[in-house]
Amino acid sequence: MFDFPRVLHRLYLFEEDGVLYAADIEKARVIEISAVMVDILKLAEEQRNEEIVQTLNTSYSEAEIYEAFERFVEFEREGLLFNRGENLRETFAIESKRRKLLVVIPNITTDSFFDIETLYAGTNMALSYMFEHLTKYVDLHFAGNQNRKLADNVYEVDIRVSDFGKLSRSINETYFGILTLHRDHETWLLPLYQHRELPPILVQCHAPRGHGGNAINSMLRHYAAMRDFDAFTAPSDYVRDFYANYVWDPSFFNTLPNGVDSALFCPMEKETAKKELAKHVGDNRILTTPTVGYLSRVQSEKGASVYLKLAELNPHLLFLIAGPHFGRYQLRELPNNLVYAGFHPREKLPMVYNAFDVYCFLSMSGEETFGLTVLEAMACGVPPIVPNFDGVPSVVGDAGLIADAENFDQDIGPLVSYPSPIDFSEKINLLLSNDGMRQTLSQKARKRALSFTWDKTAQRIIQFFESLHEKRQLVSPNKLLNAFAPDIEVSNPKQHHLKYKSILLSMNKHYQRSLMGDALYSQRVEEGLAITLLRNHTAREAEALLAVFIEDQSEARTILQSVRGLIHATA
Repeated sequence: MFDFPRVLHRLYLFEEDGVLYAADIEKARVIEISAVMVDILKLAEEQRNEEIVQTLNTSYSEAEIYEAFERFVEFEREGLLFNRGENLRETFAIESKRRKLLVVIPNITTDSFFDIETLYAGTNMALSYMFEHLTKYVDLHFAGNQNRKLADNVYEVDIRVSDFGKLSRSINETYFGILTLHRDHETWLLPLYQHRELPPILVQCHAPRGHGGNAINSMLRHYAAMRDFDAFTAPSDYVRDFYANYVWDPSFFNTLPNGVDSALFCPMEKETAKKELAKHVGDNRILTTPTVGYLSRVQSEKGASVYLKLAELNPHLLFLIAGPHFGRYQLRELPNNLVYAGFHPREKLPMVYNAFDVYCFLSMSGEETFGLTVLEAMACGVPPIVPNFDGVPSVVGDAGLIADAENFDQDIGPLVSYPSPIDFSEKINLLLSNDGMRQTLSQKARKRALSFTWDKTAQRIIQFFESLHEKRQLVSPNKLLNAFAPDIEVSNPKQHHLKYKSILLSMNKHYQRSLMGDALYSQRVEEGLAITLLRNHTAREAEALLAVFIEDQSEARTILQSVRGLIHATA
């Protein structure tokens, strides 16, 4: 049943050649409707279903009215006539009084996050684990197409991103914050930052660079547009350090490490794991030959080509590849010591990891801020060897070996690095030839992995939102008035020097005195420019303009900082 009252789009009702129409201005659609539907729309925002029936039952039969209700259901499914999500405060309110987060990830089926076997990308797996543990502390509402309960403390709510602006007050009253994911090919987030009434927005970033520069530029655009109480999260400190080279305020980039399911991913008796994998693969060399492991998509940016080179360099070792498929490499003539171990369901992955004597992580993609498989291997007590680039070494710490990599100042396509096959080969042989080192690193790997938990990740998200709410309370509107004017130095009557200044008015537009003393304060033009910009733009947008107009970047930062201090002090 279609429930009224409902908030309408902007509609224009008209008749042409005896036929009634509704023009949905917001959707640029014209649809044919009946007379009873016209009358219902006139009551739609004020009356409930039974009240509408009572009001119209002298003009139409109940069957005609209920038939119209059903027609409205069809139009709403198409996104026509009605706003969606206006009953947010009532939706599932009886289920829980806990704080709620609105999760917005368009173009990904919500149900997939709760069936981890359907997920291949590490980012989506990380999100799935994170959502599971967040439900210990908050209810999660996923923006979607219907109102339904997905799991304990997890719901889908009928609301579209395009309606967020109109529903900003209701969303703010209902939700503690908005949690979303940054992807460089989408711009739908940018308009949301214009709505000051929306709660804090936390944008997770798992691909800080790559894609020929598109990722970096997209991140910088979001940084500029964000309100003072929005922020990014990324799995490693590397992202904040990287963007500190480009922005004035790297505090917008927060570290949110991934976790690991240490109960699932744990050490097994190695001989047992090797026997099981050897039986599955049909290759008994796994039982007798030192084994190097690779578990990922078999793609160039994941280091597949480098891994093949390592196999060629080390014919005395066995190199296993476990992944969804062998991709384009299945058409190649492969080294005899390279074995495709196939795809395994998630509950079997600990057996695969434990069959490895060492684990190689060779990804060179700009989307590699953490390396979830590295942590899973470590949790199984398998010492990893990783390239020295981006955030992966911070995961390993002293529990593995770091190999050389040639890092690019500018990414080329999705690639930002090239791991050294020679150094990887040397470190593989060092580790496999030294049982004592391997055992020591195995113990360290397991211990270090246990410090990365999904529960810590979930708690940290809650803490981030709490800190963003504190920042929101400190936001001060810019009420300062200023003017730009020429100014003549008259100290030398024979020669006047014309200069230009900004004049700060010691009153706001309501004629309230902001400062004591003089009614006018003379300032530099650059300071006046900053005041003017901050009236309608974010501090990050002002940063972009000041960086262009003021040659000395240190001076430009100081001007922006001092003007922002003035605004806060006179709020």
